[in-house]
Amino acid sequence: MKLLHTADWHAGRSLHGVDRTPEVREALGEVAELAKQEAVDLVVVAGDVYDNRNPSAAAEDAVYEFFLDISRAGIPSVVIAGNHDSPQRLDAVGDLLGLAGVHVVGAFRPAGGGGAFELTLGAERVRVAALPFLSERRMLAAGDVIEKAPGEQVDHYRGVMRKLVDNLTGAMTPAHVNLLLMHTTFEGATLANSEYVFHSTNSYTVPASVVPDVVSYAALGHIHKPQGVQGLAENKARYPGSLLQLDFGEAGDGKSVVVAELAAGRPTEYRLHELSAGKKLARVVVAEDELDRRALDLASFPGWLKLVVRLQRPRPGLKERLQQTIPNLLVVEQRLPGEDAADEAPLDLSALSLADSYRDYLRSERGGAGEAELVPLFRTLEEEVGA
Repeated sequence: MKLLHTADWHAGRSLHGVDRTPEVREALGEVAELAKQEAVDLVVVAGDVYDNRNPSAAAEDAVYEFFLDISRAGIPSVVIAGNHDSPQRLDAVGDLLGLAGVHVVGAFRPAGGGGAFELTLGAERVRVAALPFLSERRMLAAGDVIEKAPGEQVDHYRGVMRKLVDNLTGAMTPAHVNLLLMHTTFEGATLANSEYVFHSTNSYTVPASVVPDVVSYAALGHIHKPQGVQGLAENKARYPGSLLQLDFGEAGDGKSVVVAELAAGRPTEYRLHELSAGKKLARVVVAEDELDRRALDLASFPGWLKLVVRLQRPRPGLKERLQQTIPNLLVVEQRLPGEDAADEAPLDLSALSLADSYRDYLRSERGGAGEAELVPLFRTLEEEVGA
């Protein structure tokens, strides 16, 4: 059977006030055409269909258009919820999407409750284990966060994840194509600097050993940079990456989907298909005296720009003035003397979690007093609000 694996669409995403839904729609159209050209037997979407739990009508329309498009071509699909999705919202439309051949797993279901199921695709019987995103709050009670040492918390989280995967994959045998869908962070994953940091820290990663040998292919979501999993063969598990360059932390990154061929008893073969849809992002550093000379070139860039301007003193209203000649300019960062070191490791504030910011505040304003007790509690509260 032939599989198309995609994830992290983030339909409804805005970038500094610009709605990128039209770009998501364009990219999904490209993926749908690829699925038809490749005559794939199944499309899997490994979470983060939407950018937030209450997506706009336009975002939903773009997503539903994709599923209807591939359904008309006779291509079924499987979708799991990511950390940005509302599991309940996805499950609520699951029966309707089922009419278009879409199998939805929003909230976690054990193997006997719909989390593991079988599909017949051509000559192959495919066993699917679907593990949507589960927040750390669901696995670590507040008492555990306070009473357990950090290492114990990590071990507990990984132990629960291993039990869930074992439950969902328990009926798999080498006589079938076995597919595992997960939305999580594996140990050693390289972030694209646009993921939600709290759900991607080392405290909440899983090791490669949670993927059983019987699994033919693990279709992963959550990490926005295309990559495999350290400790597993490249053809065993993949992150396809996000559909678009979502933030300036991804500027220059190529975007792709995975096309894989699977057969019972044979190693999976895969290739990446680069996507061309969506506007590219660029971060450009320029001195103040170069602005006028480079304005026309910058204005001709066909994507969205973040401009870092080296100045001798602050220039109020600089962004508004530059946008008159560079309409694709979204961000202007003013860099004053002595701040050039930031170029070595640019910081995208939108990629910081509240808990990390709170920790930095305690260190800078209180010398770290109370950090060990307060930061874990803050993380728990952050999860309570976001879950």
